[in-house]
Amino acid sequence: MARPGGQRNPSMGAPGTSRSPSTAGPARTSSDRTDTQGVLIDVDSNLGRGIYAEVNQSYREAVKLLTLAIEDERGEVVKVALARRFRGLAYKHLGRRDEALNDFLEVIRIEPKLDLGYYDAGVIYNLTNRYQEAVDAMTRAIDLRHDDSGLARRRSERGNAYLHLGQFKRAQDDFVAAVRLGARDPDVLNNAAWFRATCPDPAFRNGTEAVELASRACQLEKWKDADQIDTLAAAHAEAGNFAEAERYQLKALSLLSEDEALRPKFQARLKLYRAKQPIRQEMGQS
Repeated sequence: MARPGGQRNPSMGAPGTSRSPSTAGPARTSSDRTDTQGVLIDVDSNLGRGIYAEVNQSYREAVKLLTLAIEDERGEVVKVALARRFRGLAYKHLGRRDEALNDFLEVIRIEPKLDLGYYDAGVIYNLTNRYQEAVDAMTRAIDLRHDDSGLARRRSERGNAYLHLGQFKRAQDDFVAAVRLGARDPDVLNNAAWFRATCPDPAFRNGTEAVELASRACQLEKWKDADQIDTLAAAHAEAGNFAEAERYQLKALSLLSEDEALRPKFQARLKLYRAKQPIRQEMGQS
């Protein structure tokens, strides 16, 4: 299933710290690195501990610490932008999308030449079905990049938005570019596979390609991601392999908890495969 805003967060860069690198908790490695203008961050400060909490998925703790950091760092423009950005990421993971978007828009206001503010806002727009705003934000994020770093995710997210807007040629162009730039990014592969498997226009569907892309995504995630296995099931259905579609859909369901919000949607797809029917993406719906 195409998933705007995958699980991994592009880093704002590895912030400098006032301690040795071995104790620098907030540092994060990513192919999507952005200049932090050489700012030093004390790992014992609310900002340093808040970034560390977000990186380590302690999202409520991150919100608490980064809210304090925004007050602590008033007047330090780059540090406030960092605090807002990582608090926004924590809010996103907590499902508090309006608050996340407010933080990302504040990052844009503070640092209008920083591409990640637009990228993060675009992710939220995709998650909340505001697809034209997602296109606009992702286009700005793409235009602000000075190299290819991070472009795969940006093109993939914009491709998702174009798909939901019914602009399939533009979606295809973005997904092709995203796969070329991010051939080992499972989220990028997953989104392109979903497009090839479920696009309402048959001219853009290709079951064989969808199976190949989705299989690579599953392999990269060691077959532990239900969303990507769900996409592989949809790909097999598009290719006419309904027995395989059913098998993989059952595997995807087995990875979901009983109260997982996606469970009813996955079960509905299983019924379609058993009836030998493929999935078609509905416009305007994630």
